[in-house]
Amino acid sequence: MSVTQSKRTSIKLFLVGLSITIIYLLFNRKTMPSIMNTAPIILNTASTIHSQSKPKAFIITANCSSIRFNATKQNIERAFPNFFNISCFLTISLNDSRVDASSAVLFKKWTSNLLAFVDLWTYVIPKYSENDEYEWSFVFEDDVNFCDPSLVSLKNFIKPLKEFMERPQLKFQDGFFYLGICGPEYNNQSQIIISENTNNNLISRKGYGFCLHATGITAKRSKIFWGEISSYRPNANDKSLDYQLREYSIKSKKHFYTFGTNFHYPPGTGHFGVAFQDRGKFWSSIS
Repeated sequence: MSVTQSKRTSIKLFLVGLSITIIYLLFNRKTMPSIMNTAPIILNTASTIHSQSKPKAFIITANCSSIRFNATKQNIERAFPNFFNISCFLTISLNDSRVDASSAVLFKKWTSNLLAFVDLWTYVIPKYSENDEYEWSFVFEDDVNFCDPSLVSLKNFIKPLKEFMERPQLKFQDGFFYLGICGPEYNNQSQIIISENTNNNLISRKGYGFCLHATGITAKRSKIFWGEISSYRPNANDKSLDYQLREYSIKSKKHFYTFGTNFHYPPGTGHFGVAFQDRGKFWSSIS
């Protein structure tokens, strides 16, 4: 082969290689944008995997068709529209084998109320929160009502409650809070929480007190809460659960936040927080 033929062959091979390269680059230029466009969708999907869906809310009542239950459900939905997945949870019968038959009626009612909370905390809530031990559930008694959110320039309490639920102190350490409390004593050493977008008028403080008409609890806390409380039982006599929780908080120095402690309604009743027992409409079922 002559030198001239050899050069011609080399040039042909170079041109063939260059053509292949150009075709490859053109093909990738066309397909690259479609690949990049799908990436944000994948990222967005991943970012919502751990977000909690509608929190579970249980209303403890003696009758799921009663006026008390339906009024309480409406009150919850008015203050938190389309926020909770609400279920009815029947109170424990006074004839239950776990209730001392020889006790006075008042003590039987206290025991029935206590057992309803213990069953919810220990067995029911963890079952609904198997995939996330820090998922919140809420427990309401069937006489609960809520303060007017417009007093803090809100249409409802959803946004500040969601922000409150996501605070690391509450979610990962406390695992429990009150939406309403009675006769509170506050821990002045703890941080005061002021909710955003409320003109600094929705304030939450840590402390202890009576009443359990409206509370939030994580699955992790609910599994062990009764064990913790009962280990600090004040004496051998049966007491209402809210009394036992108060004694536990005092003796263990484990205090919990109340959402909206600057709300005091109805006036003069000792109710603080966004939720209160509506004694003007319903009498107490455990006293």
